[in-house]
Amino acid sequence: MPRILLLLTSLLIMISCHSESEQSRQQMGKHHIPDDAIMLDEEIEIEPPQTTSSPSPEVELEKGSKIIKNGSMQFEVDELESAKSKVDSILTLCNGYYENEQYNSYGNRISYSLQLRIPNIKFDSLIRVIENGVGELKSKNINAKDVTEEFVDLNIRLENNLAYLNQYKEILRKAKSVKEILEVQEKIRRIEAEINSKKGRIKYLNDKVKYSTLSLQLTLLTTTEVASGPSFVIRIADAFNNGVQIFLSFLVGLVSFWPFLILLGLAIFGRKSILKLIRKQK
Repeated sequence: MPRILLLLTSLLIMISCHSESEQSRQQMGKHHIPDDAIMLDEEIEIEPPQTTSSPSPEVELEKGSKIIKNGSMQFEVDELESAKSKVDSILTLCNGYYENEQYNSYGNRISYSLQLRIPNIKFDSLIRVIENGVGELKSKNINAKDVTEEFVDLNIRLENNLAYLNQYKEILRKAKSVKEILEVQEKIRRIEAEINSKKGRIKYLNDKVKYSTLSLQLTLLTTTEVASGPSFVIRIADAFNNGVQIFLSFLVGLVSFWPFLILLGLAIFGRKSILKLIRKQK
């Protein structure tokens, strides 16, 4: 009997130990990381961090296409000032402005040469209004250029330059030798020059996109024919006056040679005396 109890006690202890070891293996299995996952982590290459936050405030990123619109139009009008006033009113309604304004008068015509800057979204409507209400259209040329790709590329390059600039500033802060400081400062100077160049180009493109340009010429013909040339009598009189001026100029030229004229006169009048002296000497 005591042996049976001893065997039962040993069996219960073994079962209890087995169950505890099984539970511990299950708990460890919950937190176990496979070996292949560890190898995968070891093979990952470190790449430059990619920011998911909003772009730097110095970089202007705008959605949508970037289209630069330009055009030129020439009109022949019946009343120049009235046509100019119409253009003034239309431009004011479109919130545009004159970039250049020039008045010309030549031959049988007077004209205004105008350079208009108009908000891009109102460019097409302004063209239609001017075309139908200013005068007789003589020529028209409208063109559009898509600069979206260039704009996006410039903004990406600018963002990268700003990131590199921050890195080099951090390196400069930690630099110890004079050589390191000078080298890093030179790199910073070059990056800042590139940043300023890209900012200037982006600003230029933004201005050209937001405000379209229209070259407008308004011309009034004062007479239908160009004035005829001078009459025959006037031409004869002009020719006579020119002849007199040429003769007087010739006389002035002769007077300027008076010493040579005196010598020539003495030689002519004293020729006989000189010849007599020569004969006597012979």
